Amino acid sequence: MADITYIPIRQLHPHPDNPRKELGDLSELAASIKENGVYQNLTVIPGHYLGSREYIQKCVDEGGDASAAAAAWTPKALWSSEEYTIIIGHRRAAAAQQAGLYELPCAIVEMDEREQMQTMMIENMQRSDLTVYEQAQGFQMMMDFGQTVEQIANKSGFSQSTVRRRIKLLELNHDSFQKAEKRGATLADFAQLDKIEDLNVRNEVLKTIGTQNFNRAMQDALNKQKWNHYRDDRVKELLTFATEVTDTSSGEYSYVTCWSSWNMRSESTVSVPEDADKVEYVFKITSSDVSLYKKRDRIAEDKDDAALEAARATSRLACEQFTETTKLMYELRRDFVKELTPAECKKHLPAILVYAMPLLSEYKCADDDENVLSLLGIGLDEQMQEGTELEDALRMFNAYSTEPEKVLLVMAFDAVDDEREGYWETSWDYKTRTNDYIHGDNENLDRTYELLTALGYEMADDEKALQNGTHQLFVVYGSGSKADAPCDKCKAAHPECDKCCKTCDDHCNAFQLCRGEDAEDV
Repeated sequence: MADITYIPIRQLHPHPDNPRKELGDLSELAASIKENGVYQNLTVIPGHYLGSREYIQKCVDEGGDASAAAAAWTPKALWSSEEYTIIIGHRRAAAAQQAGLYELPCAIVEMDEREQMQTMMIENMQRSDLTVYEQAQGFQMMMDFGQTVEQIANKSGFSQSTVRRRIKLLELNHDSFQKAEKRGATLADFAQLDKIEDLNVRNEVLKTIGTQNFNRAMQDALNKQKWNHYRDDRVKELLTFATEVTDTSSGEYSYVTCWSSWNMRSESTVSVPEDADKVEYVFKITSSDVSLYKKRDRIAEDKDDAALEAARATSRLACEQFTETTKLMYELRRDFVKELTPAECKKHLPAILVYAMPLLSEYKCADDDENVLSLLGIGLDEQMQEGTELEDALRMFNAYSTEPEKVLLVMAFDAVDDEREGYWETSWDYKTRTNDYIHGDNENLDRTYELLTALGYEMADDEKALQNGTHQLFVVYGSGSKADAPCDKCKAAHPECDKCCKTCDDHCNAFQLCRGEDAEDV
């Protein structure tokens, strides 16, 4: 055991590689030391540490190996023997200096660089609650000095998988990581980032951790990642008979089909056309789809039909995108309801009662018994035979008496909300025989968002944009609002009627006449 020596504070220096960068509030500790003194000695090494990390980094920058640089380092070359470097006791030393002490009790030991890092890491993790990033830095330092993941795990008490995940966090942008920690990011949040393969995308999503947009950003990133894999597979198949081009606007090629990020089905593989050996095929890649074209046969081709087919393809794509976006928004709402605690529901019972009034007045009823049970955390198992009534299942799990407020909310939510509830309507275009997409009001969904917001739900930017009609989907595929005048066909069929279609909403029989005429044309 090392002898205890009192050393002037001015001769004690913090270790520059101490994993704990922030010592926290020292006022309480300083007051205690001023009144009672320091009972626990510091652990120090002789000499003032001048920065082996800089030495290692210099070797790496010059093309050397970090482990070899660490092995080549010697204390004699980088240490001054006149002062001391703190290994254990950084907070005590800083608090004692605040308290005005002149000297501190110290145990002087001899340690090589590896032993120093190991000692500081273990001491800090046991007593100082390092941040996740500081842990990662400490683990990386130990690896730089020749420690294996297994050795670090044995000495630190963390599992090998935890050590690897911590070290992987160092790939992320440091500033964004620190901001996320200050916003209250959890280890589970950071763990989700591992699902994202591209580092640049990970760093972009990292910026949203701790905000209401994080879940949406993760969904978008994973969907894009899935699309990239799906697209690459389709391109590989297309290259067996087609050539990639960047421009199809010349009119030289006619549209055949496409594979879209909004409709990725496992069965949507590429089949080689029967005429591939006779006709030239090309394909074009965009951010959201891969489109296949074939060389035009000018003699046999009907240009109007081609234009019509392209319009219908766009309409189908629009339908898929609106439908998928509406579904994603519902999943966000559903997940929030599912995670609500009975206590939170009880606190907001008046608002829930107002929301549930249509259900209580028999205006609506629960739509999906299985969904209701799922939202309450009740799984269908062998205790419940197929066909068991919802009321019986709720009684079986004592839900009526233990969480009546949550049951009321879930029943009303299932009756009012589903994946088809959105803020869009369709308007029929008679020229192309396709639907235009316009923004539409949805009072039921407004009521749902009003209640969920009162319960703590934070709408993502996409949800807000869909609600107020400013979403990009309306710009790309919609006309923005309903027209104020009836279409020409309805006007001609019923010229005196001021209630005609309003761009073919079914307000009077004139619309039916128009529809019938078009059906005959087809």
